[in-house]
Amino acid sequence: MERTLSNECKNKVGKQVKLAGWLHIVRSLGKINFLILRDRGGLIQIVIFEKEELKKIEGLQEGTILEVTGLVQGSEQTEFGVEIVDPEITIKVPIKEVPPIEYNKKDLKLNIDTELDYRPLVLRNPRKQAIFKVQAGILEAFSKSMKEQGFIEFRTPVLMGAPSESGADVFKVNYYEGNAYLAQSPQIYKQIMVGAYERVFTIATVFRAEKHNTSRHIMEITHLDGEMGFIENYEDVLEVIEQTVRDILDHLIKNYKKELELGEVVLPKLPEGKFPRIKVKDAFEVIEKRIGKSSKREELDVDPEDERELGKWALEEHGTDFLFLTHFKKNKNFYTWNDFDNPEESISYDLVCRGIEWLSGTHRIHEYEELYKRFKEEGLDEKDYEHYFQAFKFGMPNEAGFSFGLERMTQQIFQLPNIRSATLFPSDLKRIAGAKRRMGKISSGDELVTKIKKFLESRAVEYDYLEHEPVITSEEASEVRNTSMEEGRKVIILRGKKSKDNFMVVFPSNLKLDMKKVKDVVDEAVEFEKPEVIKEKWGIEVGGVPPFGNLLGMKVLWDKRNDEEKRSAFNCGIKTASIIMKTEDLKEVLDGEVGDFVKE
Repeated sequence: MERTLSNECKNKVGKQVKLAGWLHIVRSLGKINFLILRDRGGLIQIVIFEKEELKKIEGLQEGTILEVTGLVQGSEQTEFGVEIVDPEITIKVPIKEVPPIEYNKKDLKLNIDTELDYRPLVLRNPRKQAIFKVQAGILEAFSKSMKEQGFIEFRTPVLMGAPSESGADVFKVNYYEGNAYLAQSPQIYKQIMVGAYERVFTIATVFRAEKHNTSRHIMEITHLDGEMGFIENYEDVLEVIEQTVRDILDHLIKNYKKELELGEVVLPKLPEGKFPRIKVKDAFEVIEKRIGKSSKREELDVDPEDERELGKWALEEHGTDFLFLTHFKKNKNFYTWNDFDNPEESISYDLVCRGIEWLSGTHRIHEYEELYKRFKEEGLDEKDYEHYFQAFKFGMPNEAGFSFGLERMTQQIFQLPNIRSATLFPSDLKRIAGAKRRMGKISSGDELVTKIKKFLESRAVEYDYLEHEPVITSEEASEVRNTSMEEGRKVIILRGKKSKDNFMVVFPSNLKLDMKKVKDVVDEAVEFEKPEVIKEKWGIEVGGVPPFGNLLGMKVLWDKRNDEEKRSAFNCGIKTASIIMKTEDLKEVLDGEVGDFVKE
């Protein structure tokens, strides 16, 4: 008998079938037992009356590989619509060890680090599977839309002889007797390809070595890139982008209804006509009117708060979750035109959806002499870009392009709090391809002070560093820093009683921790970590612990009351040194889970 998939059984009511898959869960209701089997088609229920069949799976855990033959029967009582009765079960691969996480629950409620630690098992959860099935649908729809709009697909190299973009950090790798670089972008190659095919697209893995540690950034990402020649102006490209977005969302609605329902997804709202457009300088005026944030900025660029507010504005004023934010700062990069009417602006554009950037793009410089001039102004070596300039020296049409971020799109569609949940095997400051990095152990508080300062400086975060007499209490610390208790940050390291994982809670120093609230968030009882363990693990003493749990390899819980003060002050690894910085900057670099963790 040929194998039948679970989702095919609805068409075989009254027939014998053979199923094969993983034991997902066993439920017992008196004399009746229900086994849920999982295969690539989904889940299906198997009803077991016979004690002999039930005995076969006794003591076996989820993940056991089974083969089941039985009769398909219609059932209105089950969510599957059908079930298997009179089964005969064959054990193919028995699993007796209890899994470290209960991945067969409907909602796992795992913190991001635990989720990544057990990613192979987490991916067996139907709701988690839905995220990456939809992500596959985005890729499929993007390719289809591009081809229908006359674009040719090509593959772009990952190793490059020189950085693909100026001004961004790159990963350098050994290449025989010299060096190579991991591609930051397919930019150079897709522009070259326009000279051959006019319209091209690629799905590329790219790498960014910027030392971000936020819920929005990872180091290895997937770009969905398009490039097109013979444009009249950049509006031609925006029209292609709009059509592509509509095609992607339409494809998901038609082909991924089940997965969207599992994820409780409400897709972003599209406008009736064109996506609204607003220049960055005009967006500043809108933001100032809405929240009072000054429109007088040093440069034409936006931050995450700006994007969120503009997302709200687009929905309220234009009835859509999408808008184009255009005309960023001049000299955005060496290959982008500055605006012909206003040279203080570049001809550039971002697509913002629900307050987060989905796409960026620019109108490219296609004239060889102008491109070469801008290139030299960046201080780059033309010997590393011979192929690139060859394409322009011998005729390039007026052209522009764009790049979607696949993981950002997925994160926003599912409204996930962290981009790592939308990435199968993420690389960041703590992990490589999902696995924890082996990092050197911090041996002293002084070493930690240096590490924190370097970390903040690598992110261009402003801070004040103070050296002072030793402080023990929060009151002493506030006095020596000349800050209020509300501005002080108390930092407590806890340990899960079951998992033994460490958690860090950061809250105002004038308040007290509520352990029950922490328990509700981390889903287990917690206790204070012992001072001697903190000293042994991280080389720091209680009283000198800084809020940088992300640098110490632990999850950070950020109490929402911290946000009530503009400044945050804290000991930075030793009792004789403190840092004072903006609360919004501290919150961003810690990338903690925001919640209510203190007593009323």
